[in-house]
Amino acid sequence: MNHLKITAFAVVTAGLAGCVDMGGAPSDGLSGTEAQFNSMTAPCIDQAARFSGYPAIDINIVDRIQTGGGPLLVLDAGGQRLSCRLEADGSVTVFSEFAN
Repeated sequence: MNHLKITAFAVVTAGLAGCVDMGGAPSDGLSGTEAQFNSMTAPCIDQAARFSGYPAIDINIVDRIQTGGGPLLVLDAGGQRLSCRLEADGSVTVFSEFAN
């Protein structure tokens, strides 16, 4: 009987070990690393300035969001909220927060 308990404990422990975050890639399906956010900051601000007509120096990053589709920066351009996503080819796209 003790052998059965030890075996059951080993099976449960091994199963739970797969659930422990070991610091690797996010297991929740979200993406957006510090390096990605940093690399997209300048191009997002430049594109947001062209999109909004607001000076780039006055555009602020409000939030950095990990999404299932990649990293997303939320920007403030003189009170106008814009979003900027990193595309698969490394380019960025800025759009109004109200765009569908």
